[in-house]
Amino acid sequence: MTSPASALTEATYKDQRKQFQQALKLLQQKKLTRFEKKQAALKSYPLHGYLEMAFLSKYPEKASQARINRFYKANSPSPLPARVNRRWLDYLARKNHWRSYLTAYRQHPDRAVVYQCHQKTALLKTGRRAEALKSAPSLWMVGHSQPDACDPLFKAWMAEKKPRSEQGLKRYWLAIGQNNLGLAKYLERYITKAPHKKQVTLFKKIQKAPNKILSSDPKQLSPQAHSALYSYAFKRLLRKNRQKTAETWLQYRARHSLQGKQRSVIDQLISRRLAANYDPKAEALISKIDHDYSYPDITEWRIRNALKEQDWKGVARLIGKLPEESQKKDQWVYWKGVAYSQTAKSGIKPATLFGDLTKERSFYGFLAAELSETPFQLNQAKAAGNTTSIKRLSKIAGFARAHELYRLNRKIEANREWRTVWNKLNEDDKKAAGHLALSWGWHHRAIFNVVRTRHWDDLAPRFPRAHEKLFRKHAIKNRIDRTWPLAVARQESALSPTARSHAGARGLMQLMPKTAKRTARKHKVRYRGVADLSRPEVNIALGTAYLGEMLNKFGQNRAYATAAYNAGPARVSRWLKDRGDLPLDIWIETIPFNETRRYVQNVLAFRVIYDRMAGKKGNLLTNEEVDSLVINQTQGTTLRPL
Repeated sequence: MTSPASALTEATYKDQRKQFQQALKLLQQKKLTRFEKKQAALKSYPLHGYLEMAFLSKYPEKASQARINRFYKANSPSPLPARVNRRWLDYLARKNHWRSYLTAYRQHPDRAVVYQCHQKTALLKTGRRAEALKSAPSLWMVGHSQPDACDPLFKAWMAEKKPRSEQGLKRYWLAIGQNNLGLAKYLERYITKAPHKKQVTLFKKIQKAPNKILSSDPKQLSPQAHSALYSYAFKRLLRKNRQKTAETWLQYRARHSLQGKQRSVIDQLISRRLAANYDPKAEALISKIDHDYSYPDITEWRIRNALKEQDWKGVARLIGKLPEESQKKDQWVYWKGVAYSQTAKSGIKPATLFGDLTKERSFYGFLAAELSETPFQLNQAKAAGNTTSIKRLSKIAGFARAHELYRLNRKIEANREWRTVWNKLNEDDKKAAGHLALSWGWHHRAIFNVVRTRHWDDLAPRFPRAHEKLFRKHAIKNRIDRTWPLAVARQESALSPTARSHAGARGLMQLMPKTAKRTARKHKVRYRGVADLSRPEVNIALGTAYLGEMLNKFGQNRAYATAAYNAGPARVSRWLKDRGDLPLDIWIETIPFNETRRYVQNVLAFRVIYDRMAGKKGNLLTNEEVDSLVINQTQGTTLRPL
């Protein structure tokens, strides 16, 4: 129940939020006198500093170094001063006020390359040429293009007959190593010495015919150049023929006695490609590349290949080759138990096979518990936050600003404020902060607070029940399990309505715009465009509808449908064509994409956690899915969920 005092505070903040937004509107309309009056009236509002930042950003010509310094003093610690300082430095550079720039940079330096380069330009323009040029080589010597702000410095440096051929060659190989071939071509103009030009010629030869790497002589190359050359060549070769590339690599590696980190990179790259594609010769080739089991990740892939073949002796042997700590991972405890059940002369009860694994809160822990007919264990710890600590944290100025920004839907700035405060808290307060975010309804931040503190057993902020009514409504409408779409959203976006992936997926359930448009048309959901995907009611309606489509497409199997939601139905159809006759638990473990495999396991496990937290019995798999597990396909009695 809200106390009268807190209600008064909320009512006051509600009015101040409205005035804050009005002040920003006045600033945009250039009604500065009225803006200043609003600004003065909001001195007690947590976001007062944001009004000054907005003013200085829009009218930097009205600023001065003294005003910037006062802003620093009034708003530290917070992310605001650094942002204002950048706008001030941008303005001074744009106006060629170089002496003022040096003063500003000296008082409040910024390590971003663009501001460093402007500072070097300022030194050049004020007669301090030698001082400026000292840093030119280090700023130039990178494998990528630098900002345009660095051009004046580099031009002055090159007027001194720099870079030397050796420097040009070094950067050339840096660019090759980062696959910036356009930059490498540009750098050829600086490579003037005959021995250095031969290296460029060698690369061009390998570029045209990567298979000629075997006949190349790396002795003329530096270790860095040699590494860049063979990395480029073998990555190219892998695209054409994995098995032949592995054989070529073994020859090359033996011929040149390669050692160290770069050898391991190619070892693992080739081995992973062979194993993840389940090449028939994968185990034979990988055993030559990694004969002493130096790479645990590759050994895990070898186990998956053995699982695909249902080579249970091989599975047990390879698990034994993992480091001791890796053998304790839930997945390998499970598969070691299954392997033992398949090689033992008489039937063994799952409870005996899996032991304490049945007590773990994980996909394989739940799978073992389900097979052993024992209740799922959540192992929930005492909550990190209480009413007193949450109230105390809420009064910290940075958190108060974060709360107001969150309420105003300025999520990026809210996150900046949150991180600035959070980084300075003690460990107990860092854990409690997740409950503060949860009390605001800031589910995404509550989840990531658990991730940062690694307080995994504090389940309330780790698994918030966001938009529960919407998920239930649309799950019922689309005839799917009610907890499943919530679990998908928890995995997809950590329950952030504004989440956006690199590929362009958006919102709680991370829908691609094309998929959203097609799903909306098919299911008659009102959808006006991409912006709607940030609205939970639209995103959930479309996400659950699409999830229902996947469930129908893949025979009501939630594991297949979940994989299709993440990786696309075409890929899952292909995987089923290749390995669809495998028991379900093997099929999940042999999903070739690490991301999709973890995704499926997490979503299925999250369903259980959400159900158990709500007091429901819950189950990991349906009866039909349980029937298709290894143990139930090879034992006379089918073990079903409780």
